Amino acid sequence: MKIKLPDNVYLTLKWIQILAIPVCTFITSVVAAILTGETMAIITAVISGIGTLAGAIIKASDVEYQKELKEGNNNG
Repeated sequence: MKIKLPDNVYLTLKWIQILAIPVCTFITSVVAAILTGETMAIITAVISGIGTLAGAIIKASDVEYQKELKEGNNNG
């Protein structure tokens, strides 16, 4: 069975998965690390930060790629 999402639904879900969830996890982890000082909370905050940074880099790269595609289609 194939599932085909409309483009706007796909892009929204992709944005949520790549950036929104990691940012929320990172903020929650940092608050927990500050309030409790527990090692596991600090480790979770660091891992969440790395995931958030990766998502931001991927999103920035995607924006540039889409921009290049659009410019390429307009020029040729």
